[in-house]
Parts: sequence; structure tokens; C-alpha cells
Amino acid sequence: MKQNGWKQCLKVVMMTLALCGSAFAADIVGSADHPLLKRYEGSQIILFQQRAYDEYTVPLGRAPTSSSLEKSVTVEGALTRLTYKVPPGRSPLEVVRNYEKELGEKGFQILFQSGGESLGSYFSEAAGYGKLKLPPNIPVLTHNADTQRFLAAEAARADGRITVTVYAVENRFWAANVDDIRKGQVLVQVDIVEGKPMEEKMVTVSSAKMAEQIESTGSVALYGILFDSDRATLRQESRPTLDEIAKLLKGEPKLKLLVVGHTDNVGSFSYNMDLSRQRAEAVAAELSGRYGIATSRLHPVGVSYASPVASNRSEEGRARNRRVELVED
Repeated sequence: MKQNGWKQCLKVVMMTLALCGSAFAADIVGSADHPLLKRYEGSQIILFQQRAYDEYTVPLGRAPTSSSLEKSVTVEGALTRLTYKVPPGRSPLEVVRNYEKELGEKGFQILFQSGGESLGSYFSEAAGYGKLKLPPNIPVLTHNADTQRFLAAEAARADGRITVTVYAVENRFWAANVDDIRKGQVLVQVDIVEGKPMEEKMVTVSSAKMAEQIESTGSVALYGILFDSDRATLRQESRPTLDEIAKLLKGEPKLKLLVVGHTDNVGSFSYNMDLSRQRAEAVAAELSGRYGIATSRLHPVGVSYASPVASNRSEEGRARNRRVELVED
């Protein structure tokens, strides 16, 4: 009986240990992967946040100080924040490259990516990762600048724009074994913002409406001409609006236009001046090359963010400021 009792006790202990091991290997209660993006194989969720609507700063450049980024943009929408610990033996570079591959396969475009000291020693703090803490109050994503890797990407969807950031770094915090995290083990932060649709971009202004607006005010603002992020490459979705501009010009052969590119205030004024000019030139070139409009009737101009129609402090305002205007010449 004693031997059987001892064996039974040992069995209970082993089962208890097995259950404890499973608990340590499990994601935190209430957490789940975002349906858009699968996790790195073998990873475990150790922090999880979801908000129905919030503001989020997307780093687009290095951090010269702990409270500033050389370039960033603020987006708004449903926010999901996931902190994973990756199986031992993996590097931040390998982890981020895997996310980069998956995002590329899903149609995302990379906005910015960098690593190590190129991001700046204060990047994790400036990007807000220092606020993500494990109990009791440990910011395990900070102070590891030499191993850090980061990327930001975005994609347009029918119901809005989605922004994803991925930050991976080795744990070198002095409390090396906090929450069963080994010293040198990689942690990865995945943040996903699902922006609301910008309805003005979904409306194609007819040539008749363009003519009416130009007759009334001397100009018309267009939101149906879309470009790749941070580039002067016209997107296919711009075709309906370009068709209507060509129809306007062919219907009024004496009309000459300034094609004016406008941007938001993300980046320097001079950088956006070049970008806005290049975008205006791309529109004029497309109207000339594809539709046969004489170049003498089109004068491309870039004005950077010198003429906003809304505040640049919100994503909605910046979206309204990113436009092409046709001005009677």
C-alpha cells in the first residue's frame, strides 16, 4: 500500500509539473494572433493589447534622442499590439526577415526598415517600446540597440489602410530570466493598425464636375489620384480620375492647367517639395503620353505642404492634404 501510495503521489507530481510546463508554454490568457498575420514559428505571446480606436506613431527614421524620431507619421484606427518571445537560438534579423516575406506576399509595401545603431541607441524609447513592461515593471524591449531590427509596412484595403510595424531585439535586461525569458532570447513586437476608409479617395469626380468647379473657383481638388507611399508612382486606382481629366481637356481644347501636387507634412519641407513636384510631373506625363494631351497645356507644380486644407495632426487631415489640384492657367 505504501509503495502504491508513493507511486500515486509521484504520478500526481509529474502531472502537476507537466501542467505547469504547459502553462509556461501557453500564450497569456485572452490573447490571440491577429488574423492578418501569423506568428513566427514556435513563438509565445507574453503581452497583448487591443483597442477599438487609438492613435499610433509609426517610426520612419532613426531616433537622435529618447523622445524624438527624425521622421514619423501618426495613424489612427483599431490597434492590436502583440509581444512574442521567440524560441532560443534565433536572431532578430531572421525573425524580421520572415515577417518581411509574409507581408510582401500579402501585398504590403515597406515604408522603412533598418537595424542596429542605424536606428539610434534611443530608438526603442523614442518609438514607445519602453512603455511595454512585463511584471513587476520591466521594460525588456529596451537598451539593446546593437541587436535591434525594425520595419514598417502598409497596404491599402477596400475598408481602409493597414499599417504594420515589427521590432525585434535580444533580451539583455539584467533580470535575464524574467517570465521564463532567457538572456539573449529574441523578443518581437508586432503592432497592427487598421485605419478607417478615407471616403474622399473612393470618389471619382466627373469631367463635368471638374469643369463646373474650375469655372466657379478656378481650381478643383482631386483625391482619386493615388501614388505609392513616399513615391511618385501612380497607382492603377488612379485610372478613372485620369480618364475624367483627359475627357475634360479634350472637351475644352483651349483650357490650360497647372497640375499642382500637395503633400502632408511628414518629412522635411524640401523633401516634400521634390516629391510633390515629381508627382505633378507624373500626372502631366501620363496625360500627355497615354491620352495625347499637348504638354504645352499642362504645367506641373509642386508646393510641398505649403497649402493645407486641414490640420496635419491627424491621419484624416493628412489624407485630405495629400491631393492633386487642377488650377486654370
